[in-house]
Amino acid sequence: AHDVRYRLAGEHLDVVQGLWDSWEDDALVHDKATGQFFDEDKLHKLDHQGEFFAVEGPLNIARSRQGQPVIFQAGASHDGRTFAAQRADAIFFHADTFEEAQAYYRDVKARVRAEGRNPDEVFLLPGFRPIVGRTEQEAAQRYEELAALVPIENAIAALARPFSDHDFSQYPLDEPFPDLGDLGRNSQQSASDRIKQHAREHGLTLREVALWHARPKRTFVGTAEQVADEIQRWFEGGAADGFNFFEALPNTSLKAFVELAVPVLQARGLLRTEYAAETLRGNLSLPVPENRHTVRRNAAARAASASAAVAADAPSAQDAVPA
Repeated sequence: AHDVRYRLAGEHLDVVQGLWDSWEDDALVHDKATGQFFDEDKLHKLDHQGEFFAVEGPLNIARSRQGQPVIFQAGASHDGRTFAAQRADAIFFHADTFEEAQAYYRDVKARVRAEGRNPDEVFLLPGFRPIVGRTEQEAAQRYEELAALVPIENAIAALARPFSDHDFSQYPLDEPFPDLGDLGRNSQQSASDRIKQHAREHGLTLREVALWHARPKRTFVGTAEQVADEIQRWFEGGAADGFNFFEALPNTSLKAFVELAVPVLQARGLLRTEYAAETLRGNLSLPVPENRHTVRRNAAARAASASAAVAADAPSAQDAVPA
């Protein structure tokens, strides 16, 4: 069920992030003189007992240089957006139009802020399939070639996935898209809802819906300058923090994008020319999360120090003023 999916995801993330903190950053001593390999006080079991998982731990590898891996998540339903706002560092999402991307962007950034997190440290990355040509005509021709590669049988098969692999072959192709009720709510809820809404609003047949769903959209089709213009509009217009690249034409679209569009984006200062860090977290300018056990250890040390200071400042019985 849809609600169970996110309870399971939350607990799964609790487990793996807890395991990633098994070793404190300075746990490995490597002291040849004493023969001490690690500090036992800085290796921690997890001892997790939950609804879906029972994990003792600890993990058998030390923390990475980035503290913990960057968390990527994809979700567009209410539960998916809430989970993303609470736990994700970067979010993949689908949007057919600039306005649709803007609405998603505003909503999720507001949810992130409501969770007490910094919206600038959560990256929203819509998927896109750019088709770049040296001329508009070349780009349009490549798009038509790609669209023609999608036979109706494949389109129907692709349409089934958001609807729990529903068998659409039972319906006439050229009659109105069938009423599916709540089908898809426990599979890919946001995708199935979007497809049903599009079919309803435009009065489409099953054939039209299947081909619309399977074929790439024309949003990022054009010359390098035109595609760069659209990327810039999404980035500067509050619709994207970056993009999740999908190759539209194997061995063609990525090469064309790199050779034609990337130099334009770099010239505009929209795409880096080199990497400043050696980790993904560093290149996203995300802070390294401090080990939870180190945080507790330091907090306890500060509390003990404060208590000792208070005790030292307290008047002794000999200092008491007689009544």
